[in-house]
Amino acid sequence: MAGIEKMDYSWFFRLDDGSVIATESTWRIVGPGGVVVASGDHDQWFGLPAPLNAADVARKEIAGLAVTRCNLDLRTGDLNFEFGSVSLQFLCLSCGYESWRTTHGTQDLTCIGGGEVVEFGPEQK
Repeated sequence: MAGIEKMDYSWFFRLDDGSVIATESTWRIVGPGGVVVASGDHDQWFGLPAPLNAADVARKEIAGLAVTRCNLDLRTGDLNFEFGSVSLQFLCLSCGYESWRTTHGTQDLTCIGGGEVVEFGPEQK
C-alpha cells in the first residue's frame, strides 16, 4: 500500500501499482481477531490520550504486505482486498449512493447505489 489519506469526507487508498480506490463510505481492516479499525473510528477518542487516526492504524496493519487476493461481491458491491490473514474491505451500505470508485490505468470502476458496479473506460470519459 503506497498510501492512505483522508481529505474532507473522502478516503484515498493508493496501491503500489498506481491504482487508487476512493470512498466516502465505510471501509474497515479485519484481522484474524476481528475488526482492527474502521473508517468510523477516525478521530474518536475511545479513552485514548489522543484521537485515533484510522489511516495510521490501517497503514501499520498492512505495511509491507502484498495483496494475495481481491474479491468483488457482485450482489452487494463490497470490495475486499486480502493481504494474507488481513483484509481491507470497502462496504456498500446504500441503495442509492455511490460507495467506492477505483482507477487502474485507464479503467475506472464505480460501485453505484444498490451494489451495482459500472465500468468506465477512456472512450466514456
